[in-house]
This record gives sequence, structure tokens and C-alpha cells, in this order.
Amino acid sequence: MEHDPALRRIVRHSAVIAAVVAIAALAWDGGRPEGALGVLAGAGLMAFSYRVIRQGVDARASRALGTEGGTPQTRGQGLAGAAWVLTKYVTRYGVIAVAAWVVLVPLHASPVWLFAGVSAPVAAIVIEAVRTRRPERPT
Repeated sequence: MEHDPALRRIVRHSAVIAAVVAIAALAWDGGRPEGALGVLAGAGLMAFSYRVIRQGVDARASRALGTEGGTPQTRGQGLAGAAWVLTKYVTRYGVIAVAAWVVLVPLHASPVWLFAGVSAPVAAIVIEAVRTRRPERPT
């Protein structure tokens, strides 16, 4: 669960946008599921990527603030720490690449609709940016 209300809204709006676009893809493609599958897969890939990045940032912040075990001098230092970070980075993109391949090739999802699903968080961020830029209405 996100602690920041803006991030909660972005996550929620991303899910709603992806669902609406998936329904639109289903209608556009005459009931064939390839388009909707592409949208949902794209949104799922973005959600997975966001969660992994978020976990990494939270872990680094915890270490920097000293809220995790160990001393600042011993945590994540040296070649082993750098190798572990690189391994996690490469693994994340490897999992995303394999998942995208599975959706596109064996499941025959539409790449255009996959791109639409990947773009759902971008649309949600734009909505949040417009929302926060509007002047407050007097009550």
C-alpha cells in the first residue's frame, strides 16, 4: 500500500484506465481477446516493474536512514554489493522481457494494445499532474 496519496491515486487511475482500455480493445476487435490481453499484459508488466523499483528504493532508503540491520559502513559495500544490485537489475528486465515475449508470441496478443497497456500509468500521471495544477475552488 502506498503511503503517499498522490501515488495511491496514480496506481488506482492506472488500473481503471487499463480496465477501460481493455474493454475498448475487446469491443474494437469484435470480441476477440488478443487486444484486451495485450492491454492487461502491458499494464501488468508496468505494475511488476513499478513494484520491483519501489522495493529497491524503499530498501535503499531504509539502509540510508539506518532503519535496517548493520552499520552504514558494512551495508552493501564492495564488489559483492555492486554485483548483487546488478544481478537484480538484469533479472528484473529479463523477467519483463520473457513475460512480454510470452504474451506477444505464444499468446498472440496485439503489440499495439500491449503498448496501450504500458501507457496506462503515463495517462494516470498526466491526470494527477493536471489535478494538482488546478487552483483550489473556494468552499
